[in-house]
Amino acid sequence: MLPLPLLLLAIEDDSDRAFMEKIYTDYGTLMFHQARLICRSAADAQDVVSEALLALIKKISLLRNMPCNKLKSYIVITVKHQAIDHYRRLRHEDVTWDEEGPDAVSFAQPEDGIMEAAGVDAIRQAICTLPEREKDALMKRYFLKMTEEEIAAAWQVRPVTVRVTISRARNHLKTILQERRED
Repeated sequence: MLPLPLLLLAIEDDSDRAFMEKIYTDYGTLMFHQARLICRSAADAQDVVSEALLALIKKISLLRNMPCNKLKSYIVITVKHQAIDHYRRLRHEDVTWDEEGPDAVSFAQPEDGIMEAAGVDAIRQAICTLPEREKDALMKRYFLKMTEEEIAAAWQVRPVTVRVTISRARNHLKTILQERRED
């Protein structure tokens, strides 16, 4: 059984405290598991679960009215979002450059550990195999450091289109790198 976080004891309303204790008892292990999938250490996962609990405490009235299956999904999504935010705060930028320039690029997103392991040359080769639009999106975003709004203006599309294209490109890139790693 997981120890009860002290922040739950700080809830003044007895009914709310009991409700959150039940949520933590029922879903605490799942919360840690989800946080650990994104975070690299158990300590970070504990921090994420605490942050998620704080976010959930603010939504107690909403949580009380949710059916069990939706409640579980809401908790998992909250933990994932908190974990990604935590990870980004630790890394504080998407791409870092060394003095050597674009050859020293390093992707710093939680879902991209595969990219870090692949190496710059493998990433460069994989990017070259992407469809032209996806390749262009990645090059502008990560190598030229353009914002999504700037890319959208250049392409004459909405920023959401750029976000979707970048997301698809990153997923394709990840798939290509995984396939090459398995070969």
